[in-house]
Amino acid sequence: MRNIKLLSASLVLLGAVSCTLNFEDLNTNPNKITVGQVKAYNVFEPLLYSTGSYAQRFTWEWNNEVCGMTAYTAGATNQINQYFITDGNWQTIWDNPARYGYDCYHLIDLARNDGDKYLEALGLVLKVFHLYNLTCLFGDIPYSEAYQGPSGGTTTPKFDSQADVFDQLLADLETANSILAEGPKPMKTGLDKMYNDDAVKWRKFANSLKVRILCRIAVTDDKYWNEIQTIIDSPDEYPVFTSNDDNAVVPFTGTDPYQSYWGTDKTTESDFTGHRLSESVINMMVSQSESHQVQEIDPRLNIWGTMRGSYWKGTIAGCSEGEKEAADDGAACPNYQTLCRNNADGILMLYSELLFIYAEGVEAGKLQLSGTAKSYYEAALRANIEYWAPYGGYAEEPVVIEESAITTFLNSSLASYDKAASNSGSMYRNARQLILSQKWLSQFWVAFEPYNEWRRNEFPLLTIGKGTNANDFELPTRFGYPPSSTSSNPANVAEALKRMGGDNNMHTALIWSYKYRNGGKSKPHHSGAGITDITADDLK
Repeated sequence: MRNIKLLSASLVLLGAVSCTLNFEDLNTNPNKITVGQVKAYNVFEPLLYSTGSYAQRFTWEWNNEVCGMTAYTAGATNQINQYFITDGNWQTIWDNPARYGYDCYHLIDLARNDGDKYLEALGLVLKVFHLYNLTCLFGDIPYSEAYQGPSGGTTTPKFDSQADVFDQLLADLETANSILAEGPKPMKTGLDKMYNDDAVKWRKFANSLKVRILCRIAVTDDKYWNEIQTIIDSPDEYPVFTSNDDNAVVPFTGTDPYQSYWGTDKTTESDFTGHRLSESVINMMVSQSESHQVQEIDPRLNIWGTMRGSYWKGTIAGCSEGEKEAADDGAACPNYQTLCRNNADGILMLYSELLFIYAEGVEAGKLQLSGTAKSYYEAALRANIEYWAPYGGYAEEPVVIEESAITTFLNSSLASYDKAASNSGSMYRNARQLILSQKWLSQFWVAFEPYNEWRRNEFPLLTIGKGTNANDFELPTRFGYPPSSTSSNPANVAEALKRMGGDNNMHTALIWSYKYRNGGKSKPHHSGAGITDITADDLK
């Protein structure tokens, strides 16, 4: 973020170096604290806000483009939605969670040295958040031997298997929950502006994040669904989110240095709105007559998007240069007033995600809960809409979401559980497709979760265009290991790729993905690009 001073850490680790140490104190007086006097609380605050800014930047710049939520069609400078992604891009995507992972390790070490149990636990939770993203994006990564420089162990750490990484992530969250259960207090108060020094709130985030991770890998073994069931059945031992008041969102105020990514002059309005909403998103959020009159609409659409023509139109994600002019003409763009603000939240995880997981588990017969799949699904969608509703006040023409609008939407062909379950009058063929598609949509603006979630089940049925030949017309299954890793740690990279069963490219499937579970076959994208049409089998 702007005006945050950085102190370098000379440590070769996952391919990233540097540690963000200071915030307000060093911001106003860089000489006030020397490296030898750094305390855990000097590290925590900039780390929290950098995490929120990271989530904002990468959901807009990378996630939305890769997973078909948006497509930059306003020029030729950005080809991410066409999957033209270079080694240098891989390096950028790797460096950020890897660097923040080191910052978290540093925070944990300082906290243990200071005897600050509160920040030790928070460091573990944030470390898991970042390294979970790293393994979901790349596959096998260093974990057990990560961040061990010349004085601590190795500069060529082994790459742990994805299964081992997930187990270690879960173990770190278990430790964090146990520490926070003791009710520790921070040594310096007022720095934790996400949860205001509330250990119970952080326990809820840790355990809800654990449920997210368990759901991600539950497709590999039902034992992970059983672990989710244990968490649900043990609310005193494992408290989780119970309302939007528990949401893990970094609260930017808009005042320097607490400005969101959008408050740091990183992008202009024309660049921001050069990303158009995709036809996949528009088709999920509004139904229109042949004369383009709105018949049904998602209450969030006017908050997330802005019409550029006389009706709601989406662009073709991954369209070719020849298709771009027609695809771009009149395509809606993200709403600059509501989303690109210096006080916009940095979203790490929302309560609605937990409810969608409950709905999925109940519908699949994996979880035994008091409610039905329908009740959890509707509660999830309602919670997500209610989270976004206040954002409507920032729109050029303020958007007010009435309770009746939510009810109407829940009964529409766009969102009705009953219509999807009976395959009657719905755009979805069954309840599972509805739940997973709406979960994907509700992860809008939540770091890399839509991309992670889509690869797990490949719902919704996205459309891509003829310009995606850079990756052989396949939505990227992962990102490739960057040059820093392939050049400095080639033996361990080669071992990781052999274990994953593929090359260092964007086709190798991760163990929890739909493609991996289905014999290396990804669902086709119905796009007019000469790719096989969607069949009934694709809806399973």
